[in-house]
Amino acid sequence: MYLADPSAEVYNGKVYVYCSHDQDSALNYSSMQDYAVLESSDLKTWINHGVVLKPREYSWADGQMNAPDVAYKNGWYYFYFPYDKTHIGVAKSRKPEGPWEEAVTDKITSIFDPTVFIDDDGQAYIYGSDNKIDLGDKGRHIMGAKLKDNMIELDGPWQRLSEETVAEAVHCFKRNGKYYFMARKGWQTAYWMADSPLPVQKYAEFKGYITKRQVDAPAHISAIEFRNQWYFFYQRGDVNEGTFWRRSACFDKMFFNVDGTIVPIEYTLGEGVKTNEPVTPVR
Repeated sequence: MYLADPSAEVYNGKVYVYCSHDQDSALNYSSMQDYAVLESSDLKTWINHGVVLKPREYSWADGQMNAPDVAYKNGWYYFYFPYDKTHIGVAKSRKPEGPWEEAVTDKITSIFDPTVFIDDDGQAYIYGSDNKIDLGDKGRHIMGAKLKDNMIELDGPWQRLSEETVAEAVHCFKRNGKYYFMARKGWQTAYWMADSPLPVQKYAEFKGYITKRQVDAPAHISAIEFRNQWYFFYQRGDVNEGTFWRRSACFDKMFFNVDGTIVPIEYTLGEGVKTNEPVTPVR
């Protein structure tokens, strides 16, 4: 299976990677129509649950289905998926791998490449870019909004969070009290840091790039901490006889400098690179 847009999460001591599904014969992205889940307890041996969600079976969801994300709250796992490129639908399950059922019967909002982050106080946020839709300011930026406790409604308007423009693939995580926002800018992964999950009065601070030019695939990323080690998930189209439209999910270790900035990522698949560690590694 060609699995792209890897959204990694840690649930119950295991890593789950929620992926969009590139068709074996894909010549563009229009054939993206369902989602798969990978599971591992050690990041060495993986269970491929295969296709677990087919939103086109819902009467209200059709069109191209890009990058998804999953979040857990109040006993439910919520699967956020785009349909028709930018409309956001939601399914839910009692288990991280499914089975999934409709949580809504219409879009909850419109954004490109949705990602959901739940802060330490339980407040949930949804992020994305206003690529292919118009949410206000000219250009495409990192956008964010609060979610209500029910996880299927916005709790306020979308807000612009970055001064710089981005393309797509926004992701948010938190480490040592700092909020990190990653996104594709050009053909690389860029990142920003902020002191709050919705840095509006002062935009998130642009910190630069952490990857080189992506190979045969637009950059779509996520990051997790698992067993005291951070990991960077991404995709590439130059493995498994893939192409720009037939991508494979990958991951590498991720390290931070003492000041909290991210050590640039070197893709190690098949290259024999031993580590991405800085001189004084901070996990």
